[in-house]
Amino acid sequence: MNNNSTFIDKEYENILQNEIKENKKEIFSSRYKEKKVWVKKARATLSLKSHRIYYKIFSIEILLEVENKNARQTILYETNKLNKFRTLGINSPKIIGRNEDFFVLEDCGKNINSYIRKRDITKNKMYYFINKLISHLANIHNCDQFHGGAQARNFTYNDGVIFSIDLEESFNENIDLKILQFRDFVLFLLSLTKTRASFELDFQYIIYTYINLSNNHDFINRLQLMSKKMSFLTSLSEVGFINKFLGRDVKIFFKLFKILKDLK
Repeated sequence: MNNNSTFIDKEYENILQNEIKENKKEIFSSRYKEKKVWVKKARATLSLKSHRIYYKIFSIEILLEVENKNARQTILYETNKLNKFRTLGINSPKIIGRNEDFFVLEDCGKNINSYIRKRDITKNKMYYFINKLISHLANIHNCDQFHGGAQARNFTYNDGVIFSIDLEESFNENIDLKILQFRDFVLFLLSLTKTRASFELDFQYIIYTYINLSNNHDFINRLQLMSKKMSFLTSLSEVGFINKFLGRDVKIFFKLFKILKDLK
């Protein structure tokens, strides 16, 4: 048996130990005491070489290198951070148990993208979720924390409450917290450009609502500076023969910078 296990129910742990060998998914649902739970296998976190190269060229926070951690180090980091969030009053799922191979979390509802990426979503419903996301992210930052992967897909919604999930990314301890929080915010904004709604989002409203809740007023200047750094590439992306070769995600990336360019 795993010496670093925190499972109280050893029989359930043994059942899962056999199940993860057969289940190829890194994250899958299970049942525990007649309730839905989620099992997450140990997996390493690695920084992409391309991110390192682009960061050296553009010095854009969203391209910061994440710390390389092996699978067991990642499990320890993420579960400790989940527990820390909960002690600080930041909504995150309870941990049923962990060992060196996997950990189990309570179910905290559906992924936010399952709500906001519907084509028929109304403006009222969209901003209901966006306002809750902004409030949750601002709370994380006001508690002197960062998420690490603050895209909309890494939050869930249950019974009127937003929860943080997927907290596995860590960074060099010498990196300033504000840089990591700014990275969170940019990733959050970028994820909102992927909605399939029939209407355009008001990013000025989104940005200033977050600013007012977090008091990170310097983020306006940071956003504008980041946009200027990318202005040449943004202009190139609008050239017809170049644009048609760009993938959807790349187009979305540049779409955000065009929005930030007009930020008042």
